[in-house]
Amino acid sequence: MPAYQAAAILLEAHYFGDDAETLHLPCDSVTVQGGAILVEGVEIRFLRGLRWTPDYLSFQSGGDHYRYPVGRPAVVGPQAARFGML
Repeated sequence: MPAYQAAAILLEAHYFGDDAETLHLPCDSVTVQGGAILVEGVEIRFLRGLRWTPDYLSFQSGGDHYRYPVGRPAVVGPQAARFGML
């Protein structure tokens, strides 16, 4: 269960052609475990307001860049969300 100190996550949705949407959100940490990604310290109101489903979640930690295919997030706490990995 790798846990990463990440300052922010980037959510991306890609459509046909060059259409895309992104959302950059500050967070405290990201944990990757058992086919899911748990993001803690994130503003849930922005995730609840998403009108699109993310295709990817990415973040940087320790100088490395990580990018995972994900689906719609589930709120699991006052400042925590879980993204299922696809």
